[in-house]
Amino acid sequence: MRIHDLILPQDRVFFTLFSRMADTISEAATVLNEITHELPSGTQKAHRVRQIEHNGDEITRQVYEKLDESLITPLEPDEIARLAPVLDDVLDRIDRVTNQICTYGLAESSETLKEFSYLVMLSATEIRDAVSSMAKLDRPGEVRSHAGEINRLYNLGIELQSRAILELFRTKDLLLIIKLKDIYESFGRVMEKCNDVGHALNDIAMSHS
Repeated sequence: MRIHDLILPQDRVFFTLFSRMADTISEAATVLNEITHELPSGTQKAHRVRQIEHNGDEITRQVYEKLDESLITPLEPDEIARLAPVLDDVLDRIDRVTNQICTYGLAESSETLKEFSYLVMLSATEIRDAVSSMAKLDRPGEVRSHAGEINRLYNLGIELQSRAILELFRTKDLLLIIKLKDIYESFGRVMEKCNDVGHALNDIAMSHS
């Protein structure tokens, strides 16, 4: 039985909350991208990402609160309980890498940092679009398509991380190597968490096809 065969109007709160969370992720990713293009002055925007992350925590809290209160849900309770934390993980990781970039005192940006942040921003857009398609209840194919694109971007991120670290070790500035390697690995974890969201969304779409 499909989602739309079971849903009641009041149950749409979960889709509303997930959409808000996806929008929040997209907003944080956009600010991160701005920061990587505006270093070193862009570090002044770090507080915005931290506030966005706090907003995401509140949305996640509301999801669990509603889950405890609801007798009927548009998705299986375990699906909601799986999706909520992986969305929150993406936001946490964006906040973490932003903090690293802004506290490590990088004198300037680089094409690698810009490319990483662009991949994160693209992944956030795919997450937002996938959640929007899921909320329409009758488009599991669209959800799976977005999940596939998230996975493709994740693979690009892994390739970029490997290439960037190899390139990094050709430099002679040991302190810069340590800082950038840490940042690159954190970007890799952001992409990994985005991919976890893609897997969760794909599984939900398959179970409701």
